[in-house]
Amino acid sequence: MKFSQLLLLLIVYSALAGCGQPGPLYLPSKAPPVNVEPGPKSDQKTNNNK
Repeated sequence: MKFSQLLLLLIVYSALAGCGQPGPLYLPSKAPPVNVEPGPKSDQKTNNNK
């Protein structure tokens, strides 16, 4: 009897814990676009004079 109560408690706790995300689970439809800003252009002649 104790084993069945412990098993039931474990199953209920696991169901309540879920994955940890609050709210309904969903799959994102699309990844958000990534904006990459170009850095400053450097002069190639000054970089080769090392």
